[in-house]
Amino acid sequence: MNHLTKTRLLLAISMTLVSGASHADWGLRLGTDNHHQKYNTKKNKYDGLIGLEYRGDKFNASKNGLSYDFSNSEKHAIELSLSTHHDGFKAGDDDLFKGMSKRKTSVDIGGRVIINTGLGSAVVNASRDVNASKGYEAGIKLGGITPHAPHWTGQRKLNVAAMGGLHYQSRKVVDYYYGVKNSEAKANRKAYKAKSALEPYVGVEAQMNLNKHFTIDAGASVIKRAKSIRNSPLTNNKKYRVGANLGLSYWF
Repeated sequence: MNHLTKTRLLLAISMTLVSGASHADWGLRLGTDNHHQKYNTKKNKYDGLIGLEYRGDKFNASKNGLSYDFSNSEKHAIELSLSTHHDGFKAGDDDLFKGMSKRKTSVDIGGRVIINTGLGSAVVNASRDVNASKGYEAGIKLGGITPHAPHWTGQRKLNVAAMGGLHYQSRKVVDYYYGVKNSEAKANRKAYKAKSALEPYVGVEAQMNLNKHFTIDAGASVIKRAKSIRNSPLTNNKKYRVGANLGLSYWF
């Protein structure tokens, strides 16, 4: 599933779920990230993305996926989430993947708890991929821009926040996206059976509310890669990976 297909899916689901809402903030986001740099590919280092933004009392849509809040509190949220953690690949995407079977895009369904404090937000999440690996992921994040932060509060404002956390991926997830089957092995790509992974990260996130119509968001992080991932023939052996994203949203 490519990014255009995912965008259409996101738009369709979002419009269906919120069409009956009495009040909502709608937006469109154009963005880019270097998500594909997790593989040692020669091309497609940066992806262009277009997606729907939505801010409601319960339902929200953002670059991170869809969520529905079951709580009625301003200090915390208990959410059901639908997102995509892994894009997958096919043999024709890069020379690195030639001779390999297709890895499907993940469809991750789970839950998330957001706690807002005077020092920032704390987010705990867990999900299961019901489409591809059938594995589990979980994480905890402290700081950063609070999920569903308002895009306009009546004045131009820049928010910058440090953040850090841990990201866990089960053996099924890591082996599906980083493992190499015996039938896929060749001279320069050995067979590889991956184990689960736990990766800490630190970084910074920013949101600039330019006016009631335009918002810029950005983020950068340094991830300490798990040995089970960096030992894969599909990656390089670097201990750290830098993630980055940049987006411009227009709000109607």
